[in-house]
Amino acid sequence: MRCPDILVFCLSSLVSGLQPAPESVKLMEIPGTSGAWRVDSRSEINGSLKLPGADGQGKVLAVRGTSAIGYEERIIALDSKGGVERAVRAYRKAEIKRTLGEQAQESGFRPEARRVVLLRRDTQEVPFSPDSPLTRSEIELVRTDVFAPALAGLLPGREVGIGVSWAAETPAVRELTDMVAIREGGLACKLAEVQTIDGRKVARITFQGVVNGSNEDGPCKQELEGILYFDIARAAIAYLSLRGKHVLSGPNGQEGGTLDGRFVLTRTPIDAPEILTDAALAGTRLLPDDDNTLMLEELGPLRLEYPRRWRIGQARQEQVVLDGADGSGVLVTLTPPGKGPTAAAYLDETRAWLAKSAAMVGKVDGPRDVEPGLSAFSLEATLKGKPVRMEYFVRSSAEGTILIAGRLNPGDTGAQADLARVARRSKLIRVVPAP
Repeated sequence: MRCPDILVFCLSSLVSGLQPAPESVKLMEIPGTSGAWRVDSRSEINGSLKLPGADGQGKVLAVRGTSAIGYEERIIALDSKGGVERAVRAYRKAEIKRTLGEQAQESGFRPEARRVVLLRRDTQEVPFSPDSPLTRSEIELVRTDVFAPALAGLLPGREVGIGVSWAAETPAVRELTDMVAIREGGLACKLAEVQTIDGRKVARITFQGVVNGSNEDGPCKQELEGILYFDIARAAIAYLSLRGKHVLSGPNGQEGGTLDGRFVLTRTPIDAPEILTDAALAGTRLLPDDDNTLMLEELGPLRLEYPRRWRIGQARQEQVVLDGADGSGVLVTLTPPGKGPTAAAYLDETRAWLAKSAAMVGKVDGPRDVEPGLSAFSLEATLKGKPVRMEYFVRSSAEGTILIAGRLNPGDTGAQADLARVARRSKLIRVVPAP
C-alpha cells in the first residue's frame, strides 16, 4: 500500500472511531398511582355520509365537527398485570360540536357531573360519576375519547435505536381507531430521532398504517399517520398528533362515506388538583354500584333516572316506555297537578283493566307508602296464559303525578329492584302541562 493510501486509511479509521454510536433509548411507560396528569385534546372532522335510497342513489350529507376537551386525571388503581384499572377525572372543558347536513348538535359535561371515574375493561372505558347520573351523550363523550395511558401500546417497551421499527400493540390501535374488532392491518412505529425541546430530551416516534375492522356503525377502514413525542426523563408520552381517513362501508360493499380528521393530545404531569386529592376523594364511591351507574334523561318536565341495562323504547310528551333486555317493560305516564289518581284508585283501574283482558289475578300487595309522596302496589296475574308480575308506583308532587307501571317476568328480582330505583330517583322538575 502506498504511503498516501495508508494515510487516507488511517485518517478514515480515526474519524469513524470518533463518531458516536447511534443513540438508543428505552421507550416504555409504566403507569403509577402517584401524582396526576393535565390532559388537553382537540379534534376536527370533515367529510360526507351517504344515506341509502330506494333507487340506489342515496342522499349525501356533509359532516363537520370539532371538539375541545380538557381535564385533570389521576390513576387510582392498577390491575394484576400493571395496567390501569381505574382512573378519576375532573373535567375543565368539554365542547363537542357536530353538523350532519343541516342538523347541528352540541354536547358537553354538566357542572354537577364534571368528576368522572373510568373503569377500564379490556380496551373499553366504562364511565360513571360519583356525584350525578350521566346522560347518554356524556357517556359517549368519555367512551369515544382517547384514553392516554392506553397509548403506551405505541411504544416498543424496550430500548431501541434511531431508525428501528416495531408494530403497535392491538389495544393501542383499537384505542386510536375506536374499533370494536380489527380484521386486518395495524400501525408500524419507528423511532425517528431524539430531540431537545424546551430543555427536555424527547424521542420523536412516527407511526402509520391501514386498519380494517368494525365499530358500532359496522365495517370500516381507517388510514392513519402521526407522530408521538416521548419524554425520556419522565418516561411518559407527552404529545400525540394524528391525521386519518375513515371510510365507512355501505350496502352491497359500496362506500358509505368518508371522514377526514385530525386529533392532537398534550399531556403534562402535575400534582393532583384539590378536587382529586385523597381528602376530596375520601368517602366518595369510586367503585360502580346500582346508584352511581344510573342513566339520566330529561324529557320535558320529567327527570328520569334508570339502570343502563334498560333503554328508552319510546318517548312522547306525556309517556315514556322503557324496555328491558329480558322482555320486561315499563310505562311512565305524566299527569298535570290534581289530575293523577291515588294508589288505591290506580289499583282499582288496574283490576278493571285486567278483568276486561280476561286475566286471572293472584296475590295483591298494597297499596303501601314507600316514602313521602311515593306509594306502590303490586300483583301477580296470568295474562293470555302467561304468568306476569305487575309493579306500580305513584309519585305525587306540586308539579304533577308520575305513574309507573311495570310488567316483569316473575322471579326477576333484579328487574323489581330496577323499577323501585326508577320510582325513587325520578322526579318532575317542571309543572306537567295540561294535554
